[in-house]
Amino acid sequence: MGRNVKRVHVDFDWFEKTSKDGGWAENWKGYIMDEIECPLCDGTGITTSGTQCPVCYGEGKTNPRIEPPKGYDFEKTDGYQVWQDVSEGSPISPVFLKPEDLAKWMVDNDTSITQGTSYKAWLKMIKEEGGAPSMVSMGDGMKSGTSLYEDDANVGLDEGGQNG
Repeated sequence: MGRNVKRVHVDFDWFEKTSKDGGWAENWKGYIMDEIECPLCDGTGITTSGTQCPVCYGEGKTNPRIEPPKGYDFEKTDGYQVWQDVSEGSPISPVFLKPEDLAKWMVDNDTSITQGTSYKAWLKMIKEEGGAPSMVSMGDGMKSGTSLYEDDANVGLDEGGQNG
């Protein structure tokens, strides 16, 4: 649980308009939907082969998760966005077409536990790792999970192996 990068449509707006005239908005509910009866085991918790259901883990109920929408042409219409998944899961950045623009925005605007993460570390997380825990315990105390990428010798190298 922590920070992860999602590829979403560049026009993805995580607020849903809830009035006919668009006068007010409500958070997107893709990750906070109500619990439902498990569709695999029909709420029994047991599969037809008599084993524990792998979807609901024998509980009979599950919480559906709907991922944010993707574009019709992945390379041209999908951008990069940083999400937190510590609670119900929600974006903590706007959508950017380039990882470099998202990394810069995170450096300039982040006020969370990951505040102070360098541009190079954000870029590594966005382009290569895809995520980081919220925090890690190190010998010198608690640190942001993105700090794991700060000391990597390869952080910020371009495709030719040069510092970017």
